[in-house]
Amino acid sequence: MSSKLPPFITYELELYLKEDQKEFQDRISQIIGNSKKEKEIRRKLYTYLKSIKKKKLDSLEENLLLTTCLFCYWSKEYELIIELFDHFSEITKSKNYSLLICYLLTLRDMFLFDKYQEFFPIVKKSVEDLPKSKEQDFLFLALEEFSSISDKKPEIGFKALNELLRYLIDLDDLASKFPFTLDALLCDLVKFAYSLADETLKDIWIESAIKRAEQFENFGMLSALYDLLANISIKEYDIEQTNENIEKGLSLATKIGSNRLESILRLNIASKEKMSGNVEKALEIYEKILKTDDLNIPMKIQTLGKIGDISLLNEDLESADEYYTEAHELNKRIGFIFPLVELTYGYIRYLIGNDNGEALDFGYKLAEDQFNFNAMSYYYFYQGLYNQKKVNLSVAVEFFEKSLEFFENQLILEGIVYSQGALAESYLEMYRITENNDFGEKFLYYIDNLLNISNELQHPLFVDAIITKASYYQYRSMEAKVVDSLKQGLEYAEKYKLEDRIDEINVRMRDKTSLIQELKGTEKLSHKIMTFSFGTHKKMPIMLYLLLVMDEAGLPLYSYSFSEDEWMDDLLVSGLISAIITFSSEVLGKGVETLRSINHEGKAVIIEQQGNIMAVLVADNETFESRLQVRKFLKEALVTISSTMKTKQVEEAELRPLVETIFESSPFKLDENMQE
Repeated sequence: MSSKLPPFITYELELYLKEDQKEFQDRISQIIGNSKKEKEIRRKLYTYLKSIKKKKLDSLEENLLLTTCLFCYWSKEYELIIELFDHFSEITKSKNYSLLICYLLTLRDMFLFDKYQEFFPIVKKSVEDLPKSKEQDFLFLALEEFSSISDKKPEIGFKALNELLRYLIDLDDLASKFPFTLDALLCDLVKFAYSLADETLKDIWIESAIKRAEQFENFGMLSALYDLLANISIKEYDIEQTNENIEKGLSLATKIGSNRLESILRLNIASKEKMSGNVEKALEIYEKILKTDDLNIPMKIQTLGKIGDISLLNEDLESADEYYTEAHELNKRIGFIFPLVELTYGYIRYLIGNDNGEALDFGYKLAEDQFNFNAMSYYYFYQGLYNQKKVNLSVAVEFFEKSLEFFENQLILEGIVYSQGALAESYLEMYRITENNDFGEKFLYYIDNLLNISNELQHPLFVDAIITKASYYQYRSMEAKVVDSLKQGLEYAEKYKLEDRIDEINVRMRDKTSLIQELKGTEKLSHKIMTFSFGTHKKMPIMLYLLLVMDEAGLPLYSYSFSEDEWMDDLLVSGLISAIITFSSEVLGKGVETLRSINHEGKAVIIEQQGNIMAVLVADNETFESRLQVRKFLKEALVTISSTMKTKQVEEAELRPLVETIFESSPFKLDENMQE
């Protein structure tokens, strides 16, 4: 086999080249000459094939076409593949299933679903003609997974990928029989695991995919994987790792001369800039990407949406509407693949009065049909934003609480942060209008959640949240608490060298009335939050000791021990916690804020309350996720607890399945080996 071709090409060709190997090598050498750069080789092969006038190719020419298509698929030059297949209309009768699958996936990735549906039976027939075997079963499952996007049936894709896992245990065996199909499946599997936030699967399959791409010198595939890794590290708020992944991906994209891969990676560069607060720099990158000559429709939709988001952030509704209308029209052309685009488009139309929410509802229906829970969550968030802007605050908080529930169930930190901030801001405004202490307590609850998250992320948003909290105390003329809050923010800003925030806090210190007067427009917390990008961040495993549910009198209603070691008596623990809460309430003042955690001698006591029932988790550390788990447990356990508490304490076994689901199988809990 020609040494001028990388292994990911030569291994595929070995499936089809028999006695033609010498002739194939000679033909390749004639076509590509001394060319060593992949882009140059692709162009020469493409030009040669276009010069062939006949519609039907012989076996050797089919393998030249396969070589060209494999190069172009991984460099994302999909249009060239489609051009060549249109040029050789008789190629659909080929028995080269790798070539046919490559074209099928090209149609899928270009969102040409009508053509995909027309071509799929041809590929299926090619696989059916193979001898019945385990290998044939594998290919049928692969086709089923590949088709889940075009059929808009993600549940079928999930099912097929789960069945494929048993085949993927022995990668070496599959690699020798289905190199290209396996690589394509691995890429799908990585995206699948990532979308489900399955850290174990994601790490395993990313490692396997990268190893294969490196081993077979498939630099296009490797560049795309580094793009995904960059996307992950952005959402984990790891700037250093993001830069490293982007640099690796860009280097490989440049190496193979793929403008499209470079553009895709630049989307992550822009996202990183936006996350760091450099909105104008991000906008400059997005606009440059939009001017790229060979930008395909999906990339254009995403870029238009990103620019529209910045316009929306800057409250430039006219510009946001312009960009999202164009994104909507393109999305419509490819069959409404991006429901979040339709939801944002619908929100903008709703906001400017172009419809009464019909477009927003349509986006929700799309998200529901596609099992896109992330987009569904944003439906409730946008409904909340709309009502907040219309000062329908009680309706707004209902929607925000619903969006928060959705985001928490999926651990989508971006949405959790947005919803917590929106709820804090809404309840603050409701308190200012009514001076109802219940609204004040709600504000403190959500602003403290936001402070905990941003502190854990080491995020500048912490300062903005603490300033908002100080404004609440200023409104209530609680001078000491205003000063304490601002000092806390100043210490944080100095610790992380946030020079602009240090200056801002010093200004607030000198003129505390500005806390109330200036928290509008670009000074609003919601505006500051949406300047940044959040996502699933790094999980912090903790050791759990005890879960306790108690009533307002301090009586234990339910307890669960995570450790076999003897723990303090439940009644003693609940009594102690109740006493501390009562004492702190008397010291802090009723209706001002409620004690939610106690940290002492390497133990953290995390407290969540609904009505007159409290759930308490004793662990070695408090994290955002651990508090989320306590809240989720209390919400789901309340039905059982409320129905039995009048007669007896809830038996440990009654809620054990719920505890094990939420805590024992949690990715945030230390396993036994880690504990040792």
